[in-house]
Amino acid sequence: MESACQDDRQAQVAISAHGLRKNYRSLAALKGVSFEVPSGGVFAYLGPNGAGKTTTINILCGLLERDGGEVSILGKDVASQPVFVKSHIGVVTENSNLYPELLCRRNLTYMGELYGLTGAERRNRAEELLAGFTLAEKADVPFGSLSRGMKRRLTIAAALVHNPEVLFLDEPTTGLDVPSAKSLRELIRKIAGDGTTVFLTTHNLFEAEELADDVAVLVGGRIAATGSVDDIKRRVGGTRSVFVRFSGSVEEDAVRSACPAVRSAKAQDGSWQLDVADLHDALGQLTGLCQKLGYRIEDIGIREPTLEDAFVRLLAGDDRRDRP
Repeated sequence: MESACQDDRQAQVAISAHGLRKNYRSLAALKGVSFEVPSGGVFAYLGPNGAGKTTTINILCGLLERDGGEVSILGKDVASQPVFVKSHIGVVTENSNLYPELLCRRNLTYMGELYGLTGAERRNRAEELLAGFTLAEKADVPFGSLSRGMKRRLTIAAALVHNPEVLFLDEPTTGLDVPSAKSLRELIRKIAGDGTTVFLTTHNLFEAEELADDVAVLVGGRIAATGSVDDIKRRVGGTRSVFVRFSGSVEEDAVRSACPAVRSAKAQDGSWQLDVADLHDALGQLTGLCQKLGYRIEDIGIREPTLEDAFVRLLAGDDRRDRP
């Protein structure tokens, strides 16, 4: 019974890393990194440049040996079962591995050949992917002639030619214009919705917040936070901001003395930006202030903490830990 439960749990975890370590001579790139990626959905792996994201991905994909720890894909150890792992993952790096001189359709069928698909299978899969990625009309043009956004789409399509259960996307929207990036995010949602686990790295925190079900933040070779986007924002995202305009003039001292829930107050174009510790208490205190002064609240808006807010606070915390 215990073995069956363990097998069921493993089936629900697509990627697992425990105590992952990697050194480059005297540089410790990964210092005991641990996280789990549930099957299905989008997992965002975030961190500043030099944090160790690329090193992690290379180890997960079997392209780099680890110095310590355990790493598995779909319950299989990456180092001891590389053939299984590579046949069940797709990888899209910042630079495409497709051939610019080959037609789009031929690039896809060639990738199918590399993964051992039969002639009929790779032809059918190529047509399916071209249609699904809205590239059917580009099937017979060279890959090199596509726009940057279309190249990105076809590169992702090629990584899916063998129907992998796990897809690694490294900075997928870098360099794309706004419409192309938006279109690609919609495509990523569809891929995850179809059941593929997407492991995403991105510097675009808006993108991560929009796409990810779960997040891990890597700072200085260590995991600084992991959990759902809402969990991380709630734990480290900081205060809510309330933007309010009164019907009359109000001094900062009056706001602070009447509203203990306000942590900071800043005048801004005739309004106030108030960072509040407790939204319910702050709104009640602002209403009381207006009643005392005989004013009305003419306009009010609330800004929730973002993933970017949480990310900045995590980096600041790491900076403090690194100081002598």
